[in-house]
Amino acid sequence: MKRVNLVAILAVSFSLTSFVACTSEAFTGTDASLSTTAIDEAQAATVNDQVISVADEYANAFDANGFTQKSASQAVMGVSTADTVIVTVDKPGTTAFPKKMCIDFGTTGFTDKRDNVLKGKIYITISNRMTIAGSIRKMEYSNFFINDNSVKGSKTVTYNGETAGKPSWSIVAKDTVVRTDGTTVIWNSDRTRTRSNNNGTPLIYWDDVYTITGSSAGINAKGVAYTMTIDSAKPLTTVGGFRFFVSGAVLIVSEKRTALLDYGDGTKDAKATVTIDGVTKTINLRK
Repeated sequence: MKRVNLVAILAVSFSLTSFVACTSEAFTGTDASLSTTAIDEAQAATVNDQVISVADEYANAFDANGFTQKSASQAVMGVSTADTVIVTVDKPGTTAFPKKMCIDFGTTGFTDKRDNVLKGKIYITISNRMTIAGSIRKMEYSNFFINDNSVKGSKTVTYNGETAGKPSWSIVAKDTVVRTDGTTVIWNSDRTRTRSNNNGTPLIYWDDVYTITGSSAGINAKGVAYTMTIDSAKPLTTVGGFRFFVSGAVLIVSEKRTALLDYGDGTKDAKATVTIDGVTKTINLRK
C-alpha cells in the first residue's frame, strides 16, 4: 500500500475534531477503542459488499435468462463454479412478480470468486426485472455464514437507473455479524453502489468495479456506538474477485472522537490506515 496523503488527512481530521469540540468540552474514549471501531466497521462493510456481490451474480444470471430455471442455471454455471450451489425461483418467466429466489450454498462450505467460504441460504424477494428503475430486491438469510461469521438481518436493494451510462443501486442494510470469536457487530447503513466499469463483460457480474457512497451507524464488538460517513471525494471502491475495498476513505465518529479510515490507492491488499489526532497507523483488515 502506498503512503496516504497526510496533508489531506490532517486537514479532514482537524475539521472534524473542531466540529466535535464545539459539541463537547472534553473527549472520551481512547485511541485503541477508535481503532477497534475502525476494524469492526471495515469488516461489517466488507461482509455487506460480499453478500451484495454474490447475490448479484446469481440473481442477475437468472434475470438475464428471463427467470427460466434451466437456462438460468446454465448461465450461472458460465460465470461461477456452481456445482455445490442450488438456486431456485418460485415463478419462472418475466411477467409473474414478485418472485422469491433461494440461493443455497449448502452446509459444508462453498468458496466463491472472492475466496470467501459461504454456507447457508440467501432468500431474495424480487419486485420486478432489475433493468427497470424502482425495482427492488429484499435479501434475508437462513443459517448464513461468510468465513464462519454468522450474518443476520436484511438488505433492501433498489435500482436507481443509469446516470451517464452508469447504473446505480440504493442499498439499505440492517446487519448483525456474529464473529468466529463470539463477539457481535451491529451495522445499519444507507449507501449508493454505482457500477463504474463492467470490465468489458456485460453478462458476467462478479468481475465488475463499483464505487460506493453513503453512511452507516453501528455498535462495535465491545458494545460502543459509532457513526460513519464515506468521504464523497474518495468513495469506496470494490474490484470484482477481490475481497476487500481497494481504495476510499471514511470518517468515523465514536465516543466524541473522530478517526479517518483509508483503504489506500487501489492496491489489492488486506491493509488500511487509521488516522487519529494526526497519527496514522496501519491495520489489518478482517475477513
